[in-house]
Amino acid sequence: MDKIPRFFYKHDGSGEKVLHKRRLYWAIVVVVVFLTFLVGHFYQTGDVVAEKKIVPVEVEIVGSGSIERTIELSGWIKAKSIVDVTSKVSGRIESLDTVLEGGKVSIVEEGLEVKKGQKLALIEQDVFLAQVSAAQAQLRAREVELADAEREMKRMVSLYENGSTTEQSKDKAVTAAELASAILELAKANLELVQIDLRESIVVSPIDGVITARHVDCGNFVKAGQKIVTIAEVKTVKIVVSAAEKYAGQIDVGTEAVVKVDAYPGKFFKTKVYSVYPALDEHAHTIPVEIRLDNSEMLLKPGMFARVTLITERRENVVVIARDVVLGGRIDEHYVYVIDDGLAYKRIVKVGIKQNDRYEIAEGLKAGETLVVNGMHYLEDNAEVEIVRMEEIGFGG
Repeated sequence: MDKIPRFFYKHDGSGEKVLHKRRLYWAIVVVVVFLTFLVGHFYQTGDVVAEKKIVPVEVEIVGSGSIERTIELSGWIKAKSIVDVTSKVSGRIESLDTVLEGGKVSIVEEGLEVKKGQKLALIEQDVFLAQVSAAQAQLRAREVELADAEREMKRMVSLYENGSTTEQSKDKAVTAAELASAILELAKANLELVQIDLRESIVVSPIDGVITARHVDCGNFVKAGQKIVTIAEVKTVKIVVSAAEKYAGQIDVGTEAVVKVDAYPGKFFKTKVYSVYPALDEHAHTIPVEIRLDNSEMLLKPGMFARVTLITERRENVVVIARDVVLGGRIDEHYVYVIDDGLAYKRIVKVGIKQNDRYEIAEGLKAGETLVVNGMHYLEDNAEVEIVRMEEIGFGG
């Protein structure tokens, strides 16, 4: 009790010191009020300091550029057309070689480039030549028979008219001449057939292309309809991609396309949509789109995986900024921060075309304005900023 000031004591009737509780109570109240005021003052002072905090930011001057609305698809490169060359006659393959430009003879095998009408194989030429000779001889015999029958018919008709023979004999001679004429036509048809077989025994390429497979060897016996080689037309290749149903109204014949393949990482093949199929895939609800590319350099091989970008819309001279500069957009509106006279202002913007890591700003931002591109996550409207270089910005986690 000796440590309590004398102010808080009083004397009772016996002359003893007694603690004055009322004075002590009010003293405690005054102290609590003072401490509360002091703490509040310190908090308020801290807020003022926080409000005056200067945020370092990096900025860029807004410019204009071009941006595209794209659809990313993928597919496999295929030959424009693939033809299985088959034998139209039966027989043993006599040769499997061809004559190239310049007169050089080459074996028909995979990788050989051939032209339409170029000879690829011969099938038993001697047999078919003999059949043609036999058919020609038979035709000549039938021609002689017809000539003889016609002379006999004329003679019998003359005798009949003079009354020297019967009508039956005359009719018999006429029938014999008609039969000989029919047999002659049959001989002509037979000759045409063996001549066709002779031509078909020379197997030729039906298209310009490259031999991708040889199915027989020289000396093999083949039947009519059996495959000899497969030829692919690869000077032009195609890619059929499947676009989602929602894009059906955006893709037309002539829509620009860019093709990339893993074999040539830095190369882009520019082309256009060749055709849009008239019906959707009823199972996948996608629309097939065919793209064709000139492949004169033979860089693209059937079977390569291709990434296709369809450019459905292009806009020029519009405000384009980096996607990560634009804030909001999920629940609230999109916004950015612009700098004016050392202060950052929140600006509501309308986003147009989105292309990879870039956005078109359709409304709310103009070329020439100063845009915060780093440090915007630490800003609020009317915040005071300091413009610094990128490497000088070191925001803590």
